[in-house]
Amino acid sequence: LDLDELSSIPAKGWLWSKARFAACSYRRADYLPGAEDLTQAVRQKVQELGCTQAVTKVCMMSPLANWGYYFSPLTLYYCFDDKKQLVALLAEVSNTPWNERHYYLVPVDSAGKSHYQHDKAFHVSPFNPMDMQYHWTVMANSAELQLSITNFKAQQKVFSAWFHLALQSFNLVQLKSLLIRRPWQNVQVMTRIYWHAVKLLLKAVPVYGHPKSKETPK
Repeated sequence: LDLDELSSIPAKGWLWSKARFAACSYRRADYLPGAEDLTQAVRQKVQELGCTQAVTKVCMMSPLANWGYYFSPLTLYYCFDDKKQLVALLAEVSNTPWNERHYYLVPVDSAGKSHYQHDKAFHVSPFNPMDMQYHWTVMANSAELQLSITNFKAQQKVFSAWFHLALQSFNLVQLKSLLIRRPWQNVQVMTRIYWHAVKLLLKAVPVYGHPKSKETPK
């Protein structure tokens, strides 16, 4: 979602709205706190985390509020310069039921790619300890996005997730198609998180308590 274009899409009754209740809606409060303009808030956060390149455009990979409900385990902000070159990736990680957020800055090379690793700094799943490392592989251009995240513990791979996405127009036709295929997307995501947790508990997978955290609640 191009944040500049998102703000220009007019409301469409019950189907789409900015701020008001609808089948799908963009609500500024659901995302990175800070400036009223989300693009500006992203600029400030990546600078705070050490990015020195100028960011002129931000594209966000995230669900929108669905029938008034929003939750995203991972929201990604792709930061581009005035030459449309990816210069940084900001990852906004959320946990449940604690409703905390944490931010990781993933640096990107001059080709718009990244192979980056760092220690885990935020409690997400009670089935994974804190002494782990994240390995990111990122590729982005004007037509597609590729990303993989792998969790390692003591140099052993524990978990891996990835996606490969192609650019599509955000319009009411596409939105209707999405709602037909996934009418309760955010509820489904949350339900699957907890259902998977139940299955892991039944398998007697060890549980790790939430460490003392200084994260700011949503």
